[in-house]
Amino acid sequence: MIKQSVKNYSKCLKYVFTPLGIIALGLAFGLSIAIPLILGSISDMCKEIVEISGKSIDFEALMSNLVAAIEALDWSKPMEALKTVFTKKWFSDTVINNINPIVDDIEAYLAQVEKAIDVCINKVIGYAVIVGVFVVVAFIASYFLTKWMIRRDIAKRSIKQFVISTLIGSVLAAVFSAIGIWLVILWSNSIYITIIVAFLLSALYSLFSAYITHGHKKVPLKSIVNIKNVSKVVLSDLIIFAIGIAIILLVTVITNFVVGIFVAIGLLIVTVSVMEMTADAYVKDLVNNSQVPTQADAGSDNTQQNISESPAKDEV
Repeated sequence: MIKQSVKNYSKCLKYVFTPLGIIALGLAFGLSIAIPLILGSISDMCKEIVEISGKSIDFEALMSNLVAAIEALDWSKPMEALKTVFTKKWFSDTVINNINPIVDDIEAYLAQVEKAIDVCINKVIGYAVIVGVFVVVAFIASYFLTKWMIRRDIAKRSIKQFVISTLIGSVLAAVFSAIGIWLVILWSNSIYITIIVAFLLSALYSLFSAYITHGHKKVPLKSIVNIKNVSKVVLSDLIIFAIGIAIILLVTVITNFVVGIFVAIGLLIVTVSVMEMTADAYVKDLVNNSQVPTQADAGSDNTQQNISESPAKDEV
């Protein structure tokens, strides 16, 4: 199982660019909507300041100065830089510093100017949220699409099997979550034990689900769901996760932090998808290897031939 899992993971690394492309597309859509709205808001702010002060403000010059101020931030730490950009005080101070030489006696108009700036900032933050929504939706879509593509490669299943697996997973997830929350409420330190138990139960569930999906009435349940296989699933997932982390660190060292984060997103989706299918791939491979036609089976009747010639079921 471990060797097969690592092999499947290596084969599925080609899909790392699928989520990256979808997320980039979502970001592009979000920005195409937000950027014109942001520019319009800043333009409206400039017009309002002009009305307040009676002084002409060069919108293009103000935008150039804002861009220069943003570029001057320390982008080697992107999260801190983004946090600074969307801080009202930083934006307000930057705008006021740029219009101060133009508007004489800025103190006389400061309260009104700050109010106009504050309205603009609120709109900009709102438009940034729109971009975030597009990115989140793209991330979710990329996860399910990538998972579907990987499943088609290593663990196909019919629509019926998909429905059964989803129902079992939903019920067991709800039960495990309820028990875990109950234990943490009773004893806060049980969270550490709960995490370990949840990890083991997850492996146990994945084997049981894989048996129901692929191995029911084909191989014995005890040959799938046992302590040895649970240990193998856990070890396989840990190895795959470690390989993914190593690749991310290597890419980050070779390039930079921003590229490393970008690659990490796509690699994380592929890694989690393969980890979720470790048991499925194992059981499916076990079932396929156990169903080797014998001479007696070949000459028994034409039933097997009719089955093999029947149309394949839809798979998801």
